[in-house]
Amino acid sequence: MKKSLSNRDVERIALNANLSTEQVRAALAMRNDVVEELHARVADSAQQLNYSITLRDRVAMAAGTSIATVNRAYRPDARHLVRPEVLRAIEREAARLGYQPDPVAQSRRSSQGSVVAICPDIRHLASAYHMSLIRNLSEAVSARGLTPVIAPIPAEWQLPDIAQSSVTGLVILWEGPRTDQQVAALRAANREAVLIGYHEQLPSVAPDWVEAYEQLTHRALAQSYTRLHLGYFAENCWPAGARLEGVARALSGHRCPEIRLWISPTLDVRQTAQQLHRRGLPGAAQLLTHLHTTRDALERRPPLEQREVVQELYQTLIGSGPHVRVALLGHSDAVLRALMALCAQSPHPLRIGQNVGLAGHDNLDLLGEPGQRLTTIDYSLPAMADQVLSYSGSFRRVQAQVIIGESL
Repeated sequence: MKKSLSNRDVERIALNANLSTEQVRAALAMRNDVVEELHARVADSAQQLNYSITLRDRVAMAAGTSIATVNRAYRPDARHLVRPEVLRAIEREAARLGYQPDPVAQSRRSSQGSVVAICPDIRHLASAYHMSLIRNLSEAVSARGLTPVIAPIPAEWQLPDIAQSSVTGLVILWEGPRTDQQVAALRAANREAVLIGYHEQLPSVAPDWVEAYEQLTHRALAQSYTRLHLGYFAENCWPAGARLEGVARALSGHRCPEIRLWISPTLDVRQTAQQLHRRGLPGAAQLLTHLHTTRDALERRPPLEQREVVQELYQTLIGSGPHVRVALLGHSDAVLRALMALCAQSPHPLRIGQNVGLAGHDNLDLLGEPGQRLTTIDYSLPAMADQVLSYSGSFRRVQAQVIIGESL
């Protein structure tokens, strides 16, 4: 089928349907005063002649111009060639008909790579925090006149095809175990990329959690918590390293409480400590090395789903004994909210803010969830999105602050 209509094509459709070209144009333009019978005759005639009628054809007919002019109106490099009155007519009719140009096709025609591929891990789509960040990134991309395309990366993939396509001008990635391979693939495809996290060879942006976790640790020590559970630590993860650095700074000069840290089953502690040093996190490197030589401090565990994390933490709290006061400092707000609900229903004496302290991150408490206010870490997602799109060759940190609640 032919993909667009010329004046000659309109004449053929009219002749085949025994209609005037004006009637055909009115039907194609979806005018309100066109009767249903006329729409049907034009559609039947176009189908008999093997024409495919697109919304772009209808916009051109409604605006009284050509397909080529509609194309120019939506190309940044050619828009100035369209007369202002014609441009207004095209935009008016496009809005009436609900027409949006295909961003991938536009990029192929213009070779300008106006698409920004936002490529989270597919598991991020189940996270309220990550979805909020993706929304802020999409809005920031659109505000710059570019087109956001969300392309999640399944566990078995290295990158989605669009990330390496010439239609894409920028790729936004999240730091993870495959980052080195992803960087190599994008460089081979000559694609620019920016990372949420940290990487030596990419422009990177991450929340600055160091001071926040230093403050939270001081708060836990001041309230005489005897055990700190620092969440899950994985290699190639800036937030995990920044969290350890903050804790290490707070513990400097203090009697160290019991510490528990979950680590990935394959983590090489010595190699990871060296990486932390290179990233400017010497306290984290020293603390990780110390925990490696401390009995029961490190627990090797595979990554868990949120529900499994909540159950594991609950069992940990139950098994801690009546005289152990545990502060959980390394988990998301969503995990700790679910844990608070579980503790509230528990027959065991788990009292939040007393013998159990909770401090999360992401500040999802601002979403208006009922119940006890959670101590958490807040940072501006719009500011983070802006930093990502103002990328340079450096590592940028987004300022964070502690929001105090009753949970710690």
